[in-house]
Amino acid sequence: MLILSLLALGITSLMGQIVITRELMVSFYGNEFFIGWIFFGWLIWTAVGCLMPRFFFQEKSRTVLLLICHLAGALLFLLEIFLVRLSKSFLGLAPGQVPDLMAALFFSLIILAPLCLILGMQFSLSCDYWKKPGTAYFWEAIGFVIAGVVFNYFLVSLNEFQIIAFVWWVNIIPAVIIGRNSLRCVTASEAKQSFFYGTVLFVSLFLFFYAASLNLMASSLRYPKEKLLETTNSIYGKLDVTQTKGQYNFYHNGLATGTSNDQAFNECLIHFPMLSYPNPRKILFIDAGFNGALSEILKYAPTEVYYAQINPDLLRLSERYTPNASLKDPRVHLFQGDPRRYFKIMPHDFDVMIVNLPNPSTAMINRYFSDDFFKEARRHLKADGIFSTHLTFAPEYVSIPLEDLGASIYKTLQRSFSSLIILPEDNLFFLASNRAIVHDPKILIERMQVRGVRPYFLTARYMNFRYSTDRIQKITQAFESNKSDINLDLKPKAYYYNLTYWLSVFHQGIAGLIRLAGNINYNVLLGIGLCLLAFVVVLLRPQNLLMTAMSVGGFSLMSAQMLIIYVFQVFYGNLYYKIASIICVVMLGLALGALMGKRARTRNPAMIGGLHLLMAVYFLVWLFFFKALWWLVALTIGIFVGFEFTYLVFLGQALYAADLMGSCIGSLLTGVFFLPVFGVSKTLLLLGGMNAVMAAGLFSRTFRKI
Repeated sequence: MLILSLLALGITSLMGQIVITRELMVSFYGNEFFIGWIFFGWLIWTAVGCLMPRFFFQEKSRTVLLLICHLAGALLFLLEIFLVRLSKSFLGLAPGQVPDLMAALFFSLIILAPLCLILGMQFSLSCDYWKKPGTAYFWEAIGFVIAGVVFNYFLVSLNEFQIIAFVWWVNIIPAVIIGRNSLRCVTASEAKQSFFYGTVLFVSLFLFFYAASLNLMASSLRYPKEKLLETTNSIYGKLDVTQTKGQYNFYHNGLATGTSNDQAFNECLIHFPMLSYPNPRKILFIDAGFNGALSEILKYAPTEVYYAQINPDLLRLSERYTPNASLKDPRVHLFQGDPRRYFKIMPHDFDVMIVNLPNPSTAMINRYFSDDFFKEARRHLKADGIFSTHLTFAPEYVSIPLEDLGASIYKTLQRSFSSLIILPEDNLFFLASNRAIVHDPKILIERMQVRGVRPYFLTARYMNFRYSTDRIQKITQAFESNKSDINLDLKPKAYYYNLTYWLSVFHQGIAGLIRLAGNINYNVLLGIGLCLLAFVVVLLRPQNLLMTAMSVGGFSLMSAQMLIIYVFQVFYGNLYYKIASIICVVMLGLALGALMGKRARTRNPAMIGGLHLLMAVYFLVWLFFFKALWWLVALTIGIFVGFEFTYLVFLGQALYAADLMGSCIGSLLTGVFFLPVFGVSKTLLLLGGMNAVMAAGLFSRTFRKI
């Protein structure tokens, strides 16, 4: 019974983490930073839940409490989905409106509490029954692994309520077994027992048969003033289609990605770069061309148009509501999926390349604003080819964080292109080339007339304004003098600047502090941090030193998981689809490590020093083979920490608290600070240094064998 209970706990935990994390990211336009915060909240509330049975419940009531945990977990899972989708109404947000980041973080932390408290209580109760925390740890990890496999191969394409129905069924079996014993213990009447089993069966059937209707109804809560027509999951995120007054609106992970009537923006997006080139014949257009941009390109009579749509499901969805005849044009070559992968087979002689993506708020989007991408783009352009991208901007008031963001992209582009001009208004357009770019509006207007292009919004008067406004010189000078860093795939400074800008919209003081923290010298931070850890290690008693080692292990595990999530998104771009696989592999490592730790015949705590030395080496070398063997990287850190926990289980319940404490801090600091500010390589160096100091401290101390 206890094995089934722990397996159900692991399955519920992973399904809950994946689904609620994705739901919160959709509601608040979250990114990998947001994932770090959610994991932090998840671990904090789980730790509190683990303590609750000891302080608030009597020994004799714990069987009934375990039964309640199984049933309440699935029901709270269901309730939290509704609450998350109601979050915009709670915070007074319109669809597509950027939320207050602090309010979003607070709401996310609170909304996680009910389910996580129940899961924490369930683990604590299982440990009390089994009297072997290491065994409970192992079987819970196996539950995570089972959930990861089932989710990745069978449930990933289902909606959230179908997944909840599966979780409910998983919890029924242990609940019924426990229910028979507990109801007998409290001498429940046959009527009460029948009512209990009848309720369980009714809820199961209701969730199973009405999952699709519940999902559509709950999803519509995100769009109170729009009619939700369709919602679906894709490998790159959640897609929603709504309708307002005859206009179709398309949302990708909660962000507006286009409408059926977006002509003004499309004309600027296309005609600025197309008019800058003498005779554009071969074009590459990246993302969101379904709503008119592709039609604008075809007005120039090109010979070939390569259209790369990052999310193929968005294209298929848009065809149902806004059929685009341009896609059937024989000159259009459609590539569905990650454009950076397709670069290997694309031509190297494009005249114009246009990137149509929102600001770099996630790792997936940031990789299209990085130096790595711009270099690839340059190699696929002719010598005089034009590259174009854009940012959402506010020219009337360019705040310091917004200036940092724009300057970072500006300086990054300068590393690949010798000529660069900007066109700042509500959208800041960047035009880059390795030849001088025409920016005389008279020449551009003449080209427009000669080519027979007649835009509706982009008139000659407006062209004169965009190319002659004094804002161009002012903002160019601001970017030139700004000291922001360039943006890289593995050092996502634009991602960090965009986060700071988001925060500054609502809390300028807090944004200023974060910006100040981002200017901390890495070498100073590394030196001070490692010296403090060494000082603590020297002063601690042997048992407390082992507890600290477990905290460093937990810190390393969650930091590695955050790094794997981020780097996976950079290299592959489909984290939304694969995050369950990443967590599953980490948990498989934990299970294998726990099994190895259980089978160890002796308990020599000094051996933990060797383990942390291996972890130090692991962090220093893993980036060299991550892309080919990401699963091995995830598995290895799980084995290390799973072994350490079970090997040190003789330290008692406090060991679990030490593990959780380190994990909480690791997920928060790495996801929120180290990764966006210092990048992947320096974060790995920091983690390697921490484990090396820990190993040195353990080797320098004498422990008695246990």
